[in-house]
Amino acid sequence: MKNKYPKYTTEEKNKIVEEYLQGLISRKNLLEKYKVASDSMLVRWVDQYRRTGTTYDNRGKSSAGRPKKKNSLIPEEMTREELIQYVKAVEDLKKFLAYQREQKKNTD
Repeated sequence: MKNKYPKYTTEEKNKIVEEYLQGLISRKNLLEKYKVASDSMLVRWVDQYRRTGTTYDNRGKSSAGRPKKKNSLIPEEMTREELIQYVKAVEDLKKFLAYQREQKKNTD
């Protein structure tokens, strides 16, 4: 069964939202013009656009062409605060591993 509603790219959704926000067309006419599936979908796009400046939605979906997440484990690309947190985490891990080794020695 073929979906009767088109699938929009982020750029197309941004264009639809921008047209809506300009106030030159009613919500009902906009939904009909672009065959948007529901009013709630348009509201979701508008909310996302207002919060982030784009309708791109990264709710855990992975797909080709989507922006890649920053790999925060590259020290040269970390902020000072991230680097401090990273070093503390590594030190805590070293202490934990040493503790585990000591516990294992004591039980053998």
